[in-house]
Amino acid sequence: MTCGWIVEAFHCVEFSAPFVIEKDISYYSDLSNKYRVLLKRASGAGADDDSLAIIEKYSKKVLDSIRRYYRADISGSNAVIKNLIAGLDDCPLASSRLYNSPAFPGKLGSDLQLFRSRTGNASLMYSAKEMLPLPRSLRSKSGNYRFSIPGNPCYYLSNSSYGCWIETGFPPEADFNVSPVLLDGKQKILNLAVSSRNFSLLNNFGNDEVHCWLKLIILMFATSYRVKEPGRSFKSEYIVSQSLMLGAKKLGFDGVVYYSKRVRNDAFSLCAINLALFMNYRKQDNYPDLVDHIKLDDSFNFSVFKQLLPCARAGQYELRSVNNPYTVNISTNNEDRQFSFRDTAFYEFDSFLFDSWTKKRGGRDKDSLSWGHANV
Repeated sequence: MTCGWIVEAFHCVEFSAPFVIEKDISYYSDLSNKYRVLLKRASGAGADDDSLAIIEKYSKKVLDSIRRYYRADISGSNAVIKNLIAGLDDCPLASSRLYNSPAFPGKLGSDLQLFRSRTGNASLMYSAKEMLPLPRSLRSKSGNYRFSIPGNPCYYLSNSSYGCWIETGFPPEADFNVSPVLLDGKQKILNLAVSSRNFSLLNNFGNDEVHCWLKLIILMFATSYRVKEPGRSFKSEYIVSQSLMLGAKKLGFDGVVYYSKRVRNDAFSLCAINLALFMNYRKQDNYPDLVDHIKLDDSFNFSVFKQLLPCARAGQYELRSVNNPYTVNISTNNEDRQFSFRDTAFYEFDSFLFDSWTKKRGGRDKDSLSWGHANV
């Protein structure tokens, strides 16, 4: 399939996620308008009939799900999104095992370095067990997050400590603690880390892949809002993402990967790719079965790491977040100020965490540890 129409249709600042709005009440109308603009631009750019039908159908279904939720038809709202996801299971772009997910740049199948953070004083130095998913005994503390609902938490990870830092609200260095995490790669992942900037990917796609990408883009639009309104107990921008979590879980997915919504725009998201892993608590255990597929180290405090420089500086550990052909930059609140992720302290911290974990003695190095070791 020729993708010229896609470049023309999507080359628009209005489609650069995340989408920031002031008020919750504007969410539905803003999303609806984005879908209308997309359909109009795609039609004007010469999109094929099948692509136009997909844009129209998926947009209408997503908006229908939101309306159903507003009418308190929660089960109906969830069912609509579940049915949309069910149609994506056969597409490798949308559904794959973790290490083969195209969401994470780098060689498919290679190790994927992930990170888990907690805020707290540097003196705490959380143990590996304290960095595990929320145990059943603390389930009452689970809250309302993008892919979590009270009582059904997710285990959130990022592909860099920088991603963890922005997701936890930019905490002071002295309160920022991070553990390196590895998963065994068996997890079936739904990929929402797609962007209107993915044009280079599409050049190698056939019709089925392009149509799959369009379906993911429609879902990505709905789940990529950031609302500034303070003091809310209800968040409209979570309706679709939480329905997506419930539906994906029923369809056998183990998690969803998505770009952080705290970056200025998705051009700076390659070092802020988030993974939300679903949790299934076992009858006889305090922890979900996910812990059997995890290796992780004790946390290390970012401020302490910087105080120990340069002696804490690690060797060149192969991090998949940068070991790829893409430009991996971060930005502040001004796009004119961009910085190579490789030149930041976050990159050095990531390398240090995995390098020092690899060099631990007494069977505590990452290669000697067994999966699920932290729950022993």
